[in-house]
Amino acid sequence: MERIRRRPDLLHSATQQEISIEDCVQSRRLNHNDLYHKVSEHERLLIQTDLLSWYDSNKRTNMPWRKPTNTNVSEKDLAQRAYEVWISEVMLQQVRPLNPLYVANRTKTQVATVIDYYQRWLEAFPTIYALADADIEKVNTVWAGLGYYSRARRLWEGAQKVVKDFDGMLPGNAKDLQQHIPGVGKYTAGAVASIVFGEQNAAVDGNVIRVVARIRAIGADPKKASSVEAFWDIASSLVPESRPGDFNQALMELGARVCTPVKPDCAGCPIKTYCKAVNQHEALTDLKTNDFWMTNKKRKAQVEHECAVYIIQRTIEESDEPVYLISKRPDTGLLAGLWEFPSLELGNQATTYGERSKKAAMFVKDRYKIDLDEVKQLQRHDLGNVVHLFSHIRKVYHSEWISYHSSSIDDVYDESTKWVTLEELKKSPIPTGLKKTLKVLEKFRKVADHS
Repeated sequence: MERIRRRPDLLHSATQQEISIEDCVQSRRLNHNDLYHKVSEHERLLIQTDLLSWYDSNKRTNMPWRKPTNTNVSEKDLAQRAYEVWISEVMLQQVRPLNPLYVANRTKTQVATVIDYYQRWLEAFPTIYALADADIEKVNTVWAGLGYYSRARRLWEGAQKVVKDFDGMLPGNAKDLQQHIPGVGKYTAGAVASIVFGEQNAAVDGNVIRVVARIRAIGADPKKASSVEAFWDIASSLVPESRPGDFNQALMELGARVCTPVKPDCAGCPIKTYCKAVNQHEALTDLKTNDFWMTNKKRKAQVEHECAVYIIQRTIEESDEPVYLISKRPDTGLLAGLWEFPSLELGNQATTYGERSKKAAMFVKDRYKIDLDEVKQLQRHDLGNVVHLFSHIRKVYHSEWISYHSSSIDDVYDESTKWVTLEELKKSPIPTGLKKTLKVLEKFRKVADHS
């Protein structure tokens, strides 16, 4: 534990300023034994008993993947259970942050979103065999909107690996899960191994890090590798041999609902007696909470990228239904394998509609063999821009609608390009940011039709 950073510089009296739970997480002792951060055997047993008792009475029961532990199940049922928990844990990572500094308070909305996606996923791929046999485009379509699309691909690749090498049954221990299954990291491996197979293994996400940091008053930067290792060590020491999966879920539930980033409900915490942050806090002042955690470092500014998006609509003569041109993104990189409207990256330079309009004519002629100077009944409209935030990029989509008529169906240029109807477009796996541009077009056309 020598590597855990301490913050002795934060010593203030209650008369100088209000003392928050944040201050108490950071150590106030100039010198103390590293055993201060560890959990004694006596505390461990009490924490296990009290937390599991609280969980049994307070756990959320609306999650379809959360089922009672049953050791008397067939191998087929166990394999299905492992598949369902694996899918749910990967989906939950989309809305359950691994960063304990995360401050959003949208737990109910986030879980409801995952429940909806989870149910639709199992309708499309009810078993691991169905997922392994599926087309990657269908996988991306069902996943579309959850973000981090590479996770959907890794689930698909993982299913193929399990079917081919493990006869449809995920490995029953965290080590093999992490070593052999694509995309399965330390957290997912620990969660699946403990919840499904009863292995005594921790599963540490941002919620668990926050709980552990408070009950042991650790003020280290939770994103440093040495700190993460320490949190895993402490969490692992807490997991009981009996009901390890329930205990891991209880820790996460506690962090999500009680030991929250801001305004934690310390009075309602089942393990507050063993919480060093609370004990220090009560010794200093009445319990009041301001900000949570150690001082949050200023985040790096997001990189802003400009992108021109061309919604190209073509109407075949003697047909009332227009079709739209979409292209498939590369299989690697951001938004890999998804379909999108023809797009031209502009970097971080600001552009005018006139400049983008000129570039559009050259771009669609060179890339898609469409000469806008030669087409019939050409219409072009600037739809403005929409902004979509990725974790590290602020993407600005400048959208233009290009509509024309054609006497015949144009050839498909290659396998990564196709024309689709509006109904087909809405079912295609396209990025959330570009779905926003489609909504802008629909709004524009609705206004135009009534003008």
